[in-house]
Amino acid sequence: MAEGCKSGSTGFLTALGGAMALLCFTTPVLAGEKSDPYAFTVFAGKGTDTDFFSALTQPWTIHFVDLGIVGAAVSARVGTVNELTGWDLGSIGDDFSIDLETGAAYRFGDECGDECGDEEMGEFWGAIYLRYDGFPWNDTIYTTIAANTGVSYITHTSEFEKGRSDGQSSQLMHYLTPEITFADPDDKNVEWLVQLHHRSGVFGLFDGASGGSTFVTTGLRVHFQ
Repeated sequence: MAEGCKSGSTGFLTALGGAMALLCFTTPVLAGEKSDPYAFTVFAGKGTDTDFFSALTQPWTIHFVDLGIVGAAVSARVGTVNELTGWDLGSIGDDFSIDLETGAAYRFGDECGDECGDEEMGEFWGAIYLRYDGFPWNDTIYTTIAANTGVSYITHTSEFEKGRSDGQSSQLMHYLTPEITFADPDDKNVEWLVQLHHRSGVFGLFDGASGGSTFVTTGLRVHFQ
């Protein structure tokens, strides 16, 4: 476990260093404008055995387990709903936008107690996000919320996921990671984010797996042109 944590921490610090380097190339965004369209994200977090819906709606009930994750992602804003559809929905069409994201993570820790011990695996994903940034307090603290759909692939099946799905698991699963971000309204290009990094079999759609895994993560997103 110590060796896995050490390598995971090293990877996270390397990615964090890359994100900090990007800060040198970012330009502050004026209030009333969106952040630059491209972004690089680094994050880290802990696994939970609380079911996804409860973790989302009652975060104070979250119970953490001895699983960790560090990762990085790149993303691009494709456009607002008004821009992509050609419709004129007013401000609501400008407040909703579409992002594309691809990323990779290193997962490590105790997958199933003494029966199998610590395990390490890689995770890769691709997703499309719907983002909203029309909150009335955004002149004080710029806030966005987003939800996505996509697919996630891990390098071998997870014993933790099997234990939450009656022994069934799949390397390929649905990827769902809602998030909230916060930034200085005078510099939206640097955001702090909190996510529920979740993958599941969608009630058996993926190889009969009904459960999955969830990590509570936090990180830094740097936007650039």
